[in-house]
Amino acid sequence: MIVDDDPHICEIVQAYCEREGFISTYSHSGTEAMKLLASFEPDLIVLDVLLANENGIDWCRNARSYTNAPIVFLSSREEDEVKISALSYGGDDYVTKPFSPSVLMAKIKAHLRRVSTGRREQLLELPGLTLDFYAQSVNMGSEPIFLSKKEFSLLSYMAQNVNRVVSSDALFQLIWGMESLEDTRTVAVHISNLRKKIEADPVNSERIITIRGAGYMLVARSALQERT
Repeated sequence: MIVDDDPHICEIVQAYCEREGFISTYSHSGTEAMKLLASFEPDLIVLDVLLANENGIDWCRNARSYTNAPIVFLSSREEDEVKISALSYGGDDYVTKPFSPSVLMAKIKAHLRRVSTGRREQLLELPGLTLDFYAQSVNMGSEPIFLSKKEFSLLSYMAQNVNRVVSSDALFQLIWGMESLEDTRTVAVHISNLRKKIEADPVNSERIITIRGAGYMLVARSALQERT
């Protein structure tokens, strides 16, 4: 997916993408692109920093709630602080204009190769619970469990730190960010909702346990049995 307010740039990038056999689409505004994100489900996004009346870096940051696809910035801005900000808020690469279409395509293909290779490593299996980080989906046994984006983010972070305590502050900063208007009590609400979906008895939780004064721990069933 190409997001750039310059129709000429969109047409050039799309032509090169299709020459390589990729299915592509483009949008000239961030608002339209956000709607397109859900229906097109891109494997990679080429994004301008300066969109009409919008900031591409802010768009990238918001898009990270909906997609893990690599985002390659394509921009006339050459300042280091802009590049650092773009890469810090979810970008995977940065190409400056004027650009070589061949170099851009080489970068696109390199990122897609890494996604393809990493796809096999995107499954995390725990006893009775499987997380697919690429599809952002969860299965209990063979049954899919439908989680919100925030719930999946919380569960996936705890799953990557299974059998270890994760503080409420760490979860809050990771999921909601420093500039959020929410407070850390929001974590408890989402943990409660998550328990209702993955626990046999949410009141007496066995998967996600509360460590008083410290935070939460996702417990693998085998570890739980050993403690018992």
